[in-house]
Amino acid sequence: MRLIFLIISIVFLIPAFAQEPTKTAVASKEAKIVDEINLSDADIEVFKEQTKQKVEEFQQHIVTIGSKDEPAEKRNMAEKEALKLFFKGAEMQTSIIMPDGAITTQSRPMEKYLARLKSLPYTSVIIKFYDLVYISSFTKGPDGRYYSSATVIQEFTGFMGDNLVYKDVTKKEIEIVIDLVEDKFFNEKKWKVFLGNIKATETKKA
Repeated sequence: MRLIFLIISIVFLIPAFAQEPTKTAVASKEAKIVDEINLSDADIEVFKEQTKQKVEEFQQHIVTIGSKDEPAEKRNMAEKEALKLFFKGAEMQTSIIMPDGAITTQSRPMEKYLARLKSLPYTSVIIKFYDLVYISSFTKGPDGRYYSSATVIQEFTGFMGDNLVYKDVTKKEIEIVIDLVEDKFFNEKKWKVFLGNIKATETKKA
């Protein structure tokens, strides 16, 4: 009797174990789903336009944050709004032309860069951006995200009183990331454009 009960128990337990997927199987299924989600050419064109808008928005925030003439409240707000444009963990690389002509670069987390920009030791700062130069084609990465880059030209001028202290022109390359994120309001995932790391690829005297 005990043997019959044991056999019946095993028969009922086998389907239960069979139905529970392993972690490897779940991960493999998720990877396959990500691989199957692709953007169409029409989608890419839309995101190129959104990329341009986000880059221009970031430029406007930078001009506001750097300006000593703007109210502190407006500069603080621009700082917060600028951070919303970026992928988590993004960094900004800055470059400085030294008195001997050598160029030094340094990378900082975006939040630290923006805070530092707001408190630069100049009495006046003027930042200008030339037209967006180039947005490269988007390519899909192994993580399922799409990547591109935008190249911009920035002119920086710092004054102490009426005296020009520092001025340069820098070409910057902005990483662009399109990621599939959870939209809590609609309870679904949607593609969204983020700005990523920014590199100073060329700096010269203005």
